[in-house]
Amino acid sequence: MSDKRVSETGKNVSEDSMSTALMEAAQWADELMEAETKSRREKEYVVRDRLAGKIGVNESYLYRLQYKIEEMNDVKGSVYRALMIARHAYGLVSEAGEAAYQKEKALADARNSKLAGLAAAVAGPQNQREMR
Repeated sequence: MSDKRVSETGKNVSEDSMSTALMEAAQWADELMEAETKSRREKEYVVRDRLAGKIGVNESYLYRLQYKIEEMNDVKGSVYRALMIARHAYGLVSEAGEAAYQKEKALADARNSKLAGLAAAVAGPQNQREMR
């Protein structure tokens, strides 16, 4: 019973039922929300909407990752990938994750992915990112 918890709706929820990818995505979405916030007084829904537009993820999906994660079993691959690329674009990735990002970016470039182009646009020129 130690791995069980009760959700807001009263259902028993096991962390085993949530995928690792889902928990990572929720954490990444939270990190991105913090990075996107411009002031303490800014409304959360405004930040979430702006972030969703920048990374190409539906705002309601980010809301679900933030507040309704107990009801989810897994995360969409496209959302997971968008969050991963956005973390890199915002400079939130550690050095250990750099090689994994470069591999994913190479695969996206090989497929001519629109998401890779979006990440490059969000990141800006290389010299601006190094100055942060």
